[in-house]
Amino acid sequence: MGTVTKMAPRQGRGRRLDNPNSQLGRVYLVLRDATRWLQLHEIDNAIVERFGRHDCHAAISARIRELRGYGQTIASRELPGHGARPHEYRMLGDWGNGGAA
Repeated sequence: MGTVTKMAPRQGRGRRLDNPNSQLGRVYLVLRDATRWLQLHEIDNAIVERFGRHDCHAAISARIRELRGYGQTIASRELPGHGARPHEYRMLGDWGNGGAA
């Protein structure tokens, strides 16, 4: 089973999460619309495909942490049998099974 981190939403930011002109928005949109678990490189590939921008893995990881700070539930699980300990990520909807609402 993966790790699910829930944090209280940040207040007073007034920032739109669905803005594709920001890294945060691009990561949010890709995770929101994903129908399966994604590794960092797959999130980057989807960003390039959808928005024509490349975001490095470190930045994507930071934006995932930031999304958690905005109250989004992002599940993470380690892939077994890999020496580098890669993780997969998925945004969980209100019903707990992922995907867009």
